[in-house]
Amino acid sequence: MKNIKLKSILLAGVACLGLSSCGDFLEIEPKTFVSEDNFWNEKTDIDQTVIGVYTKLQADDIIRRCIIWGEARSENILDGLNCERDQKDIYRTLQEQLLPTNPFTNWQSFYSVINTCNIVIERAPEVSQKDPVFTQSDVLATQAEMAFVRDLCYFYLVRAFKDVPYYTHAIQVDEDAQPIAATNGDQIVQNLIADLESVVSNALKAYPKDDNARYNSNCNRATQSSIYALLADLCLWSGQYQKCVDYAQRVIDAKLQEYHENYAGRTGMSSTVTVVNGNVVTRSDNVALFKWNGDTGEGYPLIPCFSSLSSNSYGADFNSIFGGTGNSFESIFELAYTTNGNDSYLSNSACGALYGNHYSKDSNSGRGFLTVADGVFSDIPNNINSIFDHGYDERFYTNMKPEKPGDYSTADITKFVSYSATVTPATGSNNQNLRFSVSHSYNTGNYHDRNWIFYRLTDVMLMQAEALIEMAQHDDYEVRDDEGNLLKDSDGEQVYDADLARAFGLIYAVNRRSIMVPSVGTHTTATANELKITKYNTRNLMRDLCKAERRRELMFEGKRWFDILRYNRREGGLTNIPQKRNATRIVNTEALYWPYYRYELKNNPLLKQKPYYDTSSENSEDANSTTE
Repeated sequence: MKNIKLKSILLAGVACLGLSSCGDFLEIEPKTFVSEDNFWNEKTDIDQTVIGVYTKLQADDIIRRCIIWGEARSENILDGLNCERDQKDIYRTLQEQLLPTNPFTNWQSFYSVINTCNIVIERAPEVSQKDPVFTQSDVLATQAEMAFVRDLCYFYLVRAFKDVPYYTHAIQVDEDAQPIAATNGDQIVQNLIADLESVVSNALKAYPKDDNARYNSNCNRATQSSIYALLADLCLWSGQYQKCVDYAQRVIDAKLQEYHENYAGRTGMSSTVTVVNGNVVTRSDNVALFKWNGDTGEGYPLIPCFSSLSSNSYGADFNSIFGGTGNSFESIFELAYTTNGNDSYLSNSACGALYGNHYSKDSNSGRGFLTVADGVFSDIPNNINSIFDHGYDERFYTNMKPEKPGDYSTADITKFVSYSATVTPATGSNNQNLRFSVSHSYNTGNYHDRNWIFYRLTDVMLMQAEALIEMAQHDDYEVRDDEGNLLKDSDGEQVYDADLARAFGLIYAVNRRSIMVPSVGTHTTATANELKITKYNTRNLMRDLCKAERRRELMFEGKRWFDILRYNRREGGLTNIPQKRNATRIVNTEALYWPYYRYELKNNPLLKQKPYYDTSSENSEDANSTTE
């Protein structure tokens, strides 16, 4: 799947009359397309269309919205070079001036993918009747795969708009198109959960392996693990915490099985280490088990930040997950881009434009229209440590770099931009808080081929940790009786809250793999920078730790704003909503979600604008301000 190309079949005409931004169907049958009567007859017809679905999902229009909807409104992001001048709609979004005229309220590209998935789901049984090669198990697996993609798109729409039109039937001709009112977003989420639960057992656990591939090619198409990751996300959003824990565990167990089958104990490979309680135990191939000493399990298989015991060089996890070819061991579902400097391949132009492209030909000379927000990059140099706890966290160095050498006030995003990063102990640094220095490398062409990651293992681990914290039976890790005394069991052993302990073990593992030890050979010992549960021994402190770790680990991955919305849904009010520079303050919970696009309202009479955005001056650039 690494070399998916644009020439894959795309079913046109996938937006229904009530959903299309212009109100017109695209042609069902392009001039280069075979007759409808001669299509949907063979397995290859289904296969080609499925590849076309992924190609649609890779489109610039989709990935830009994943970033703008999921990240740009968070406290991680500010406007970058020339944003105010050249990208006024993005600039107004960053200012929390959301208008029904903003093109990012246009959801047509998502409904295009949704409807193509619906078509495949409906047509697959028909093809099976005509082509014996396309078996019933193939039908069920294909339907599960398309259900994942469709439901992922719906989940984005719900988190961006809250209530949206919801349909699961195929729209193939104009006569099928009918206006659709918005369905309650919470009801949609319940529908998505039920849908995925009904098909997950039919999905493939893995696709045939390419023996020549050095990467995890199974992450480029939906598998059972992909569906379980989405289910965990949906259940966390809807407050079904036990289900979230259970589905997340399915993903973790699958990765542990993969680790034991393909990584543990292998020789003749580039070696890293297995880390248990901070100590080296065994060697393996590029993956290590990380474990807190209070964890009764075997640990979690992650890519360490260090490349070997004999090196002071760091960045191995960044380079595997975000750099190079991508598709790392930790990936669950990501879209692969390969340009090879050739226009015939698909470029991740969304990340290239918004985050940056070192060899870009545009007027920004490689810098993106979005940049790192105030206080994020200055956190370590100014010894504030409100985001990163210390200067040994590799993620601070790999995810961003200063716009100007030695200037720690502003920084460019390097995640999804840099081809590789090498972090080494700093020598002669002009800032004593910066313990390390970093060098980034970039592609030599004018095209951007960094993969876009939807789900990876540490994301799911932190979902599970968050759910466990909410499920905990006690407010303290150390359980106490009604008089406040430490509770002990019949054997005189101290009693601990199992859910809080399990959650801490997950957070510890994610955090520990990013801690750098600045001396050759000392990877074998625990460091003073490791998380200590004594510092986070209450439910509220553990909540704060989990939130902080998700922000550090998933920064710039299109997750932060959705996390903020989820915290707000659970805790109520607007206390979790950050205040950004130059942005008006949000004082109405309806303003957390986007308005409906004005052309959607004109073309779909059953879609009604949200009261907060329903003004008579929606064409005015000053309308619908979120000021107090």
